[in-house]
Amino acid sequence: MNIWLAAALAAIVSLSAQAATKVTPRVERVTFEKGADAVEFNQSIQGPLTAQYRVSAKAGQILTVDLKPSNTSAYFNITAKGAGYALFNGSIMGNHFMGPLPADGEYTVQVYLMRNAARRNEVANYNLSLNLSPADASDSTRPFDQTLELQGIRFHVTTEGIDDHRVLRISPQGLETDNSDFTRPLTGNVVRAEVADLDRDGSPELYVFARSPGRGLPGELVAYSANRKKSLSEIYLPPVSEDVEAAEGYQGEDEFAVVENVLVRRFPVYESADAGAGRTGKMREVRYRLMA
Repeated sequence: MNIWLAAALAAIVSLSAQAATKVTPRVERVTFEKGADAVEFNQSIQGPLTAQYRVSAKAGQILTVDLKPSNTSAYFNITAKGAGYALFNGSIMGNHFMGPLPADGEYTVQVYLMRNAARRNEVANYNLSLNLSPADASDSTRPFDQTLELQGIRFHVTTEGIDDHRVLRISPQGLETDNSDFTRPLTGNVVRAEVADLDRDGSPELYVFARSPGRGLPGELVAYSANRKKSLSEIYLPPVSEDVEAAEGYQGEDEFAVVENVLVRRFPVYESADAGAGRTGKMREVRYRLMA
């Protein structure tokens, strides 16, 4: 069976930069201890109160943000100082962000409740983790090792070095016909893996996201679908170059995420595809649906 991801939407993310509120937000300056690139906050917000975490960063640094709220109406946005649009909108993209920052300056991570929950004066307790890594952090040689499970099918995802080359190994369990390992050479380094059922057929898919350090290098997706829980088939992702609108100003640096039954690809937009072009400061988002 041939399975591929079809682009459903290509748009520049230019969403509201702030959650709607007249209440003065709680503001905290984020500082990292010497030798550390991560920090966590365990706090809460209520009603229209929002919390802002301000981070100073350089262009190209990798920012990772994870929010774990007690209230499903709590999300976070990311905005650059002075920008009139959101670099990331959690109510659309979910509560995980990982990507390169488009310019030097201050960035605000704002935690908020959706308007209906805020009007009901609901409370959200949350854990917020922030990680700010160097631009070349994805060149780490640390192995990746994660086990994921959905609908009775388990995937053990690991990376290993073979003859000075990085290799991805996927070991499935629970398939009725074939549980053979799959191995794939990697040009980048695995940053995350997710399981989902994008086509809602009762059989899961595995999505492995890899990143190569440096400008002009595309992100990498390795994905497989469990065919009626019997065996695995590879999922094909068309290159950005096949979509003229999406390819405008594209120079790699992709990040991927599964959000609300679609695969989302995000990347910074440059003034052109020329090697010397500057960043526009905006991000483009392409959404894909799974097709048989």
